[in-house]
Amino acid sequence: MFVLLLSLLGAVTPAVIDPSLTEWKLLETNEVRELFPLRDYILEVKAFLPDVYDTNPPYGELFRTDKATTMMMILHAGSWSEKVGRLVWNTIKYDRGYDVGIEECDVRYEAYNSFPAGGKKEQIWAWNFFDDYVELTCDDELQYSQNFNMGDFHSRKPGLPEQCRALGDAQVDRIIFRHMEGFYIRGRPKSEKVETTPPAVELTPTQDLMTTQSASESPSGTPELDEINIDKEVNTCNCWIPECGYCNNPECAVQQDLSTSNRGVQVTSQLGRAKMNSLLLFDEDGKRIGYFRWSLRSIFLTGCVGCPTPGALRRARAEEGPTTWTFSLQDAVVKISVGGEVLFEQKLVGECRDAYLNVRSYSFYDTTCEDTFTYIPGEMVPGLFWDTQPAYVEE
Repeated sequence: MFVLLLSLLGAVTPAVIDPSLTEWKLLETNEVRELFPLRDYILEVKAFLPDVYDTNPPYGELFRTDKATTMMMILHAGSWSEKVGRLVWNTIKYDRGYDVGIEECDVRYEAYNSFPAGGKKEQIWAWNFFDDYVELTCDDELQYSQNFNMGDFHSRKPGLPEQCRALGDAQVDRIIFRHMEGFYIRGRPKSEKVETTPPAVELTPTQDLMTTQSASESPSGTPELDEINIDKEVNTCNCWIPECGYCNNPECAVQQDLSTSNRGVQVTSQLGRAKMNSLLLFDEDGKRIGYFRWSLRSIFLTGCVGCPTPGALRRARAEEGPTTWTFSLQDAVVKISVGGEVLFEQKLVGECRDAYLNVRSYSFYDTTCEDTFTYIPGEMVPGLFWDTQPAYVEE
């Protein structure tokens, strides 16, 4: 009875990290349980590249763990019976990009940005959890990030993207480490917080397009886009940067009333089945409403749209290079057009209509500075978007 009572108390008592875990601890078996409050510590893993590995095996798309390169963590909150997340990542970069994923957020694996640790034998991984996102680095190089408000949607994985947001809200305090025998773990106290206020950016001589003498200046000293030219192509650099609070600072967004605009947002980007084109959508108070994401595989609008991409839209992709497409939300009707032809259309009703009629600004997420959007003077106001990315305007 006394042992049972202790077990019950242990199930509800908040976990405290073992002080020894601030130093490297060897994982001696393929399943190890540790108390580890992820909100208070950065979890570091010292892993090792195997001597022999295959970057193009005949499996790996699903969350499987039968590869010698795979590492897994099962996250729990409050007790060992309360599983809230499963993280899977690998010591190598696969040819097909099946490298890392969070089961509660990703429909399929995501690709690393580069080969971990540049191919070195020893790798130092770090999982860093914040309120709205998580980052994974290897030897201080960012390899993966996930915004908890932007989990994937798929009919075969019910519960997404709500489970992703729930993971972000969970007070993870204990972890099961699997398939990591011979690796080391430790906790590094969080001593710094991410700065969410974008710093002032000085214009350099390379930005002559912005600093011509004829350009008038805004109250902040930054030339207004309206004074540059009409309908300029501006690069869609990712808002996932410290200067924009990792997409949490709405002042970095482009202001445009999409509910009334008959032109919408015209973007030129590479289209593919895996690469998602994503816009974060905000209301007039800068509160995030949701996101619009699409690829040649699927189309998503948070809470309201989730469907395969129509064949006509897939076939409209340019044979080579980027494709110019337009996203519109006028009168709460979702449209995607290519070459002036509407190839996807869905009318929003009920709560979806009420929510997305309030879109007043947007940021580009998970994009590159090689993609562009058409800036429309008189209809768009760039806010701090222009200050944080002043050099990315095409002549």
